[in-house]
Amino acid sequence: MTPHSLRMDVEATDAGSQSILSRARESVAGGESSTMRVLPYHLPLVIDRAEGPYIWDVDGNRLIDLNMAYGPLIFGHRHPIILDAVRQELDDRGTILGFPHRLSHQVAELIKKSVPSIDKVRFSSSGTEVVQTAIRLARAFTGRPKIVLFEGHYSGSSDAVFHKYHASLDELEHAGSLPLPGTAGMLAPQRAHLLPWNDADAVRAYLAEHGHETAALIMEPVMGNAGVIPPEDGYLAAVREATRRSGTLLIFDEIITGFRVARGGAQERFGVASDLTTLSKAMNGGMPVSVVGGRADIMELLVEGTVFHGGVYSGNPLGLAGALALQTEYERNGTAIYRALEESANRLASGLRELFRRRGVPVLVQHVGAMLSLAFTRRGGVDRVRNYRELLGVAWSERYIAFQHASQRRGVYFHPNQFEPWYVSIAHTPDVIDEILERLDGAAEAFDWSGAS
Repeated sequence: MTPHSLRMDVEATDAGSQSILSRARESVAGGESSTMRVLPYHLPLVIDRAEGPYIWDVDGNRLIDLNMAYGPLIFGHRHPIILDAVRQELDDRGTILGFPHRLSHQVAELIKKSVPSIDKVRFSSSGTEVVQTAIRLARAFTGRPKIVLFEGHYSGSSDAVFHKYHASLDELEHAGSLPLPGTAGMLAPQRAHLLPWNDADAVRAYLAEHGHETAALIMEPVMGNAGVIPPEDGYLAAVREATRRSGTLLIFDEIITGFRVARGGAQERFGVASDLTTLSKAMNGGMPVSVVGGRADIMELLVEGTVFHGGVYSGNPLGLAGALALQTEYERNGTAIYRALEESANRLASGLRELFRRRGVPVLVQHVGAMLSLAFTRRGGVDRVRNYRELLGVAWSERYIAFQHASQRRGVYFHPNQFEPWYVSIAHTPDVIDEILERLDGAAEAFDWSGAS
């Protein structure tokens, strides 16, 4: 059964969404500017408005949102802390200046306070941009050409790092020593090597042989591109030690994990510091702002012009106004915020495990802080996976898609791609979590568990 064949007759409930997407396809390639929002197996869904944990589509259906714009909305949709700050910035200075302004250092100082490994930062607009800058910095600082990437990780779509997006097991086995090209129109990442994640011995072995020519190793410190896969105990520390020994820079891509799994990101949660860090999403609450930051001696290459970094919208005041409001709230109430997020995520994860345990349906629920994932497995007894390959070996993607459709029709939205995490926010209070579980229970009650759908 292919994912496309799982589509169902939903004209009665999503006619408005279908109509708008049909019109959009006449002028927007595919009807949307991100393929991940209009996958072939995605039920038609066009949003009219949003508030807190809820979204309303153009057909008037209210859904509880567990996607949270792919992670940025740590306080939920349309939180007044961010909206008020952005409105005030529009009134005071407009949309963009093209000159230095005080918001830049105000946001930077709070980021540095949260992530102690960062001495200096530069702002950009997207995760792809700051990862590209981090790779350039690493190569320029070390004078070495090679970088290490990890199977199943995603660090943006630049030619520097974008390897095959969610490659199959067969493709991984035939990749050899180089990652596969990720999309037509680009070359494979140059001078890059692909390793399995959560395997410290593989890192040690590679760096022992190639460390002298390897500029950097870049990873998601909590894997968020294959559901949620935590680092094994001691893994991050072992990688940190191996990179120090070889003089290789360690880059943590904390676009997802920064300010989500803890205020200081995975670095705080697991007690391991990187040389360079990339941040966005929950750092800014949905504004188009990203950060590359790290050791002062590395960042100095940007000051002296050895590595170029620019961009008309980099550090724009409208985006930084929202980021400053959010960072200030973290500073004031961070302990309570992250306690509440942790409690909500734990409540949802335990509820999901119990819901499917009662039905004898094998699932894998993994979570770190306020990000979690659900995978249906083809056999029971799978209580964890360590890396992307292991997930591919056990996950039942067709069942996941079909259950997502059933859940969406009952008013709970999570992304139909099993590799996309679920995100909770401050707006997902215990009552909202309980409503989610009740609605998912209704979806499970009506679901045919005898086959893929």
